[in-house]
Amino acid sequence: REQEGGEQGTRMPNRRCGERDGGSTAKPWKRRLYLVCDDWDSGYSIRKFSLPADSGEGAVQGLPTLFWRVVARRQVPHHFASAFGTKIMGGDMIIDVRTRCVVSGPESNSPARPIYFPVGEDRLYVLDSGCLELCRLPPEQSDVESAGDDYSSLDEYDSGSDIDSKDDWFWHQLPMPPFAIIDVTSYAMHPHSHGHSILVSIKSEDLAAATFSFETEVRAWNFLGEWTFPFKGRGHYESELRALVGLSKVKGAFGYIYACDVPNTSNRPPAWKRSKEKVFSKNPADKHVSASLVYLGYQRKFCLVECVLVEEDKACQEVKEDKDDQVLLEKPEGTCVPQRRRYMYRLMTFSLKYDKMGDLRVRHRRVRYYKVPSKVSKACVRQDPVVFWL
Repeated sequence: REQEGGEQGTRMPNRRCGERDGGSTAKPWKRRLYLVCDDWDSGYSIRKFSLPADSGEGAVQGLPTLFWRVVARRQVPHHFASAFGTKIMGGDMIIDVRTRCVVSGPESNSPARPIYFPVGEDRLYVLDSGCLELCRLPPEQSDVESAGDDYSSLDEYDSGSDIDSKDDWFWHQLPMPPFAIIDVTSYAMHPHSHGHSILVSIKSEDLAAATFSFETEVRAWNFLGEWTFPFKGRGHYESELRALVGLSKVKGAFGYIYACDVPNTSNRPPAWKRSKEKVFSKNPADKHVSASLVYLGYQRKFCLVECVLVEEDKACQEVKEDKDDQVLLEKPEGTCVPQRRRYMYRLMTFSLKYDKMGDLRVRHRRVRYYKVPSKVSKACVRQDPVVFWL
């Protein structure tokens, strides 16, 4: 493993793993964006970003300094999850980005297409092919000073279940979902349920649109109605907008933002609004590859991480790698001069607001471009970027 401070060598943390950041001399924790990509031969690198403070569409730079490396099977970055406060889980390794300590987590159940739902600082739900599972943080690993009433009530419920009572990591099997993971289109945590309700929308060529909820307190799936959320992938609750916010990737609304009302118990689909502006790159040289939306946790602020292929034209190409970055040499008809194309990560921070007409608007855009290293696999590039705000 390698830590922040350079690609070569290892710098060990100054504090013991059990120590907490605290006391009169402790600095307030400043959250950062963490990107996971398989940019070396034996696994993944975790890179730490500071968000762009000004607009710099023309500025291109390499990825930030290495924060950590994880030895694991490549091409499956979606197996990483943010969980348990300031921690990143990758396989059976759990990295605390605040203390820079590592602990061994529960053995992996060989996930296929996992969708993770972190709840508070002590629980992680994962929805996967034919299963729903819960991982609980052992008491001695918890950074929570006081668990509160929610934790106590859940413990009372769990005391009568078949969860292992030992103070150790575990994956606990929950009731199977009434749908296939491949049919999932969007998902979110219900913001008014205190982490006790998981919302999942599904749709396929053979199935009608439908949305289900999983109630964690009673461990039961419920059918909410024949409708789906308008966004694709994860929805983020924004309290000032009072809406679930997500990214559209469907034809006719590609690259727009949706703000969707929180669904109630009725079968009627919730109302929603689509942003007036797109958030994907407008540069004609940028070909969209993949994208993820991250909520920054306050004042309607978000970060879009978009992977683009920067190109001059769309002629047939020949792939080649140079020392630093992924480069495409293309030879347009009638010329012998190759043109260079690169994969880039485009980071854009922005805020959302309703204008006087009640329309959803995208404001305060700040953009930076980062080169994608040459060793990042095509599978990793084509998947939505795995990013965490911790």
